[in-house]
Amino acid sequence: MSTLAYSSLTAFLAHRRVLRAAGSRSPDQAGRLAEMEALIAQLSPAERDSLEGADAAGEQARHRQRAERHLIQILRHQGVLSG
Repeated sequence: MSTLAYSSLTAFLAHRRVLRAAGSRSPDQAGRLAEMEALIAQLSPAERDSLEGADAAGEQARHRQRAERHLIQILRHQGVLSG
């Protein structure tokens, strides 16, 4: 997983959204997306769902924030986040 390096969770998630939306991907892009999905798969199903949801308020926002904090821990542990 050392091929991934991002300065923030926002950058990681934005890149993932772009790769997921791409109609056709190069082998490198497909590989990178697979690595990203493997990292996100470490979250619980509820956490993954909260990341996919649109920006919300109240309880949904708190669930998303918790999921983001957990994902940050995962990404730092794997050396994907530089900060």
